[in-house]
Amino acid sequence: MSEQALDMDAVQHFAFKVVGDVTAQQMGPLSTVGDRLGLFTTLAASGPLTSADFATRAGINERYGREWLSAMACHGYITYDDATKRFRMTPEQAFVLANPESPLYLIGALVMAQPYWANIDLLAAAFQQGGGVPQERFGEHFWCGFERFSYTFFRNSLVQEWIPAMPAVEARLRDGGTVADVGCGNGQALIILAKAFPQSTFVGYDSYPAAIAAANKNAQAAGVSDRVRYEVCDVTQGIPGTYDLITTYDVVHDMPHPRPALGAIKAALNPGGTYFVLEFNFFGDLQQNIDHPLGIGAFGYSASTNYCMTQALAVGGDGTGTCMGEAKMRELAAEAGFTHFQRRDFPSNPFNIFYELRV
Repeated sequence: MSEQALDMDAVQHFAFKVVGDVTAQQMGPLSTVGDRLGLFTTLAASGPLTSADFATRAGINERYGREWLSAMACHGYITYDDATKRFRMTPEQAFVLANPESPLYLIGALVMAQPYWANIDLLAAAFQQGGGVPQERFGEHFWCGFERFSYTFFRNSLVQEWIPAMPAVEARLRDGGTVADVGCGNGQALIILAKAFPQSTFVGYDSYPAAIAAANKNAQAAGVSDRVRYEVCDVTQGIPGTYDLITTYDVVHDMPHPRPALGAIKAALNPGGTYFVLEFNFFGDLQQNIDHPLGIGAFGYSASTNYCMTQALAVGGDGTGTCMGEAKMRELAAEAGFTHFQRRDFPSNPFNIFYELRV
């Protein structure tokens, strides 16, 4: 193609978009180091600091600290005052990067990318040969990051908004109901529910043994292991017992075989029981995700390729993918035999869609 055929303004605009993406990749390790060494929390707690004062407080080498601060300031993660040569975090920046109690604390998501690069050879092979990257290849840093990412939603919304939106469910839990969380991971959601509803009993199921071991330790540490337990279970083979409430949080699109799993969930509900589903707020249609009002379409497809879809395909699953959308969820629910399907949206959490299902 000749140079005359090109719109060079458009070329440069696109080139700088790519440079921005390269920058975001390079910032990933710096964000991970910042989290691991407590650099964000140090700056947020200290107020405006020179790089030398920051390095002293953080207990790090000043030259590295100065370069880290400079990168973060250029990237907009912290703020720099040239007149005083001091760095600080605004309340808004700290709310997202340095406050683990915040509903928008996103450090956990930032540090999850490390295994994506570690698995790049396996992923490239899957592109060529099919199959995928198995779940066990993602490791502790990935799961710890995901736990921290999801915990903020559970802590700030689960018993404050989500359960109260279903009055019959809330009443049952106060009276002493039974709850199962399918795909429970490290178990944080059930621990929060157990503390809020001391009359109820809870069990979490997951097919990943490492997650179950961590979940039982978490329940023990939280002092709720008398009412909360976790078990390794392939739910496609059936779910032990019956329950008043079954939940899946960001799980259905990850399931290798969602159809038998949802059938088992329906079979395990008590009469009048509820299945509560959380999924990412994506569409099932590509153009709608390109035009997504939150601008997160690429996040969905890239997360899917790097983890959600590939780990399902690795075990011969459907590979539904992160951008499942409401229409696919309705399809799966109808095939499983659910006759009541209600979508719920919570303005405080635009990242997720919620569904309340009953037979």
